Amino acid sequence: MINKIIFFNDINKKILLSLLLSFAFSLTAFADDRKLPRPPIESTNSLAINWGVLNLTPAQKDKMRLMNMDFQKISIKFKAEIDLKQLEIEKMLISPHSSSDVIRKIMKEKLAVESKLRMEALENFLQKKAILNSDQLAKLPSAVNMK
Repeated sequence: MINKIIFFNDINKKILLSLLLSFAFSLTAFADDRKLPRPPIESTNSLAINWGVLNLTPAQKDKMRLMNMDFQKISIKFKAEIDLKQLEIEKMLISPHSSSDVIRKIMKEKLAVESKLRMEALENFLQKKAILNSDQLAKLPSAVNMK
């Protein structure tokens, strides 16, 4: 009978652990839709730029396409690093012997990478803005759509 109680407790522990992990991963999925980040003005989910309104030249479109590809390369690397830090945090949160200081350290590292990603997104947007002519810059406010 003692063996059954211990076995029952082990099963409960496993179920609880799997529920906690499922819950942690579902929170991450809802908090972060895993899309590639856009420039900060667009990543807030309140503004989006309709570049088509600006009547870009073919050369400008090509430059922006290249800028987007370069930014995607950078953002994929940062996003992967952020995801790995998040998984490490979640693992440590449920670990009975994890250090609060280590968890805080990893969170700070994750936030630093997120900050770098936001700065890269800002730079990407500013580079795009820099190739616009004066007429396009004047139209830029009308190209901004509220979501």
